[in-house]
Amino acid sequence: MRWYILRALLGKEIRRHLANRGGLAFAALLLVAALLLSVFNPAGSGSATPNTGNPGMAAETGGLIGGVHHCYIEYGADSPLIAHLKANVPPALRSSIRFRQYPPGSANQLITYPSGVGSIQIRTGRTDEGRDLLQFLIWHPKDHPGAMAGYEQWFWREVRRSLQDEAARRLLQVGADPSRLLPLSISNDDLWAVRESFQGLSAQVELLRLESPGAQANSPPLLPMIEIRREGLGGTPLDFRSAIATALVVFALYFTCVYLLPTLNCEERERGVLLAQALSPASPFEILAAKFLFYPVIGISLASLLAGIYQPLILTRLFFWLSLVSLAAGFLGIGMTVASLARTQRAAFLGSMCYLMSVALILLICQQNNIPGLPYLAIEYHGPRVLHAAITGVIHPYHWFHLLGTMLLAITWVVAAAVLFRRRGWQ
Repeated sequence: MRWYILRALLGKEIRRHLANRGGLAFAALLLVAALLLSVFNPAGSGSATPNTGNPGMAAETGGLIGGVHHCYIEYGADSPLIAHLKANVPPALRSSIRFRQYPPGSANQLITYPSGVGSIQIRTGRTDEGRDLLQFLIWHPKDHPGAMAGYEQWFWREVRRSLQDEAARRLLQVGADPSRLLPLSISNDDLWAVRESFQGLSAQVELLRLESPGAQANSPPLLPMIEIRREGLGGTPLDFRSAIATALVVFALYFTCVYLLPTLNCEERERGVLLAQALSPASPFEILAAKFLFYPVIGISLASLLAGIYQPLILTRLFFWLSLVSLAAGFLGIGMTVASLARTQRAAFLGSMCYLMSVALILLICQQNNIPGLPYLAIEYHGPRVLHAAITGVIHPYHWFHLLGTMLLAITWVVAAAVLFRRRGWQ
């Protein structure tokens, strides 16, 4: 291999890509997306569901997946309940909950809210019997009542605490003993209401038992004690931000090696540039070596820049670089294979897109129908998994097997691409 010929071929590739404004603009958009992902996080980085112990996480993740990112607590007049709610907003929800007083006479008017906004209205009144009425109205996105679950969990817990304090105060006013109330044991999870329901049932049964004629004071309770716990599974939930960062890194490699390489190679073939290179002192091996050196380097540089913008610590992990190089080599082999089979730019573009859609469809069908074995033959099955593990820093032993699979498939694609290019790709 002659270095001066290789240097000339690499210089030609650099000048062509500097003149490709569309490719530069697309790379700039990827960088901007990574920068926005690292700076702005309106939906929170957690991936908890409404059933988790943190009452604010369900609402925080909703902004990214079409849920409720702001909730209004609307009321007619100030009261001890409103003061209690304002004083007990958890830190995770302080930026999402807004208290506002609705004007008098607006209860029967049409209510509209912006997209991603819900409301809990507190209305007061009296029943026909003259009893005080406290009415709560939950306004949620249409067909998505679960979007308000994070806010409701906090709201009902604090309303229950406030009414417990109000009941104790009023019992003192009428001369009753508030200590005879059932003790309030509200935990931070969403099962406190279920536990309290069982405790209330047990208390009612015991009251009826003690009032029965044959009751014995020292006899055991009739109902068993109920204990409820919720335990998380061993696997970690998907972090949407790290998943998006992984998608950006994978797409950067795909864009440079599977889209730009076949398209520009076929452009050289159509304009006769590839034939001129074949007639020059450069050998087919040197032409292929220049492409094998240029496109992976550009793809790895762009992908590592995207990952570094998202989280600079990623660049210090050896597993990340091994994953990046392996996936880039595999995409390079796929791109060169498409470039060797396609004869025109249009065919190269359609070939790249058809390959992407076909592999995605096959992987989806295999996942939905539990078809084993076949996904292991796709580098797109192993590559994103090892990159996501490297980006999140959660690397298990099976990720090394995915990395080994990525390397073996990359070697297979590179060898196949080299054979095809030597036989017909340069013609």
